[in-house]
Amino acid sequence: MQREPLIVFPAVLRDVPIGRLLSVAGHLVDQRWGRYLAEHHGLTPAGMRVLFTLNHLDDATHRDVADRCFVRPATLTGIVDTLERDGFVERRRDDADRRSVRLALTDKGREHIRSLVDRMRTDTPLTSVDADPARREVIRDFLIEVITTMSDGEDKRLTTQHQETTDHPRPGSHPC
Repeated sequence: MQREPLIVFPAVLRDVPIGRLLSVAGHLVDQRWGRYLAEHHGLTPAGMRVLFTLNHLDDATHRDVADRCFVRPATLTGIVDTLERDGFVERRRDDADRRSVRLALTDKGREHIRSLVDRMRTDTPLTSVDADPARREVIRDFLIEVITTMSDGEDKRLTTQHQETTDHPRPGSHPC
């Protein structure tokens, strides 16, 4: 079944303010990414964020993962229940504090992270516009400026180093 385009007449979009276009485009990309995660990895975007967080922390408390993913511990419980059921993570009691639960990736979770990182690094153009290297750089510059301007310089997730390739990542070195 082929989908109809959101708007049949792209000329209508020429009068829409850029901020609105950016918002709609982001929403559509998020939806497509969510479908890809579900169909090919059995994950939700929230589940993927937890896996990436654990990949960079090795093993962490439930509360620490919740904090780093900007969700409440109770919200994280449901996400982790699903990830544990599907074999991506495991829960363990902390040896030092039996009241504390620690989370860690399983081999299956690590395999999915590698697959997702490979997919993200393919840099396949989304459109014909970003297939052109010069135009791609203009788009990249614009998006980086929007992100940094909208964050008011206060979002710590924008200032951390991405370390997918290191063997020993720093705790908190990757954003959720």
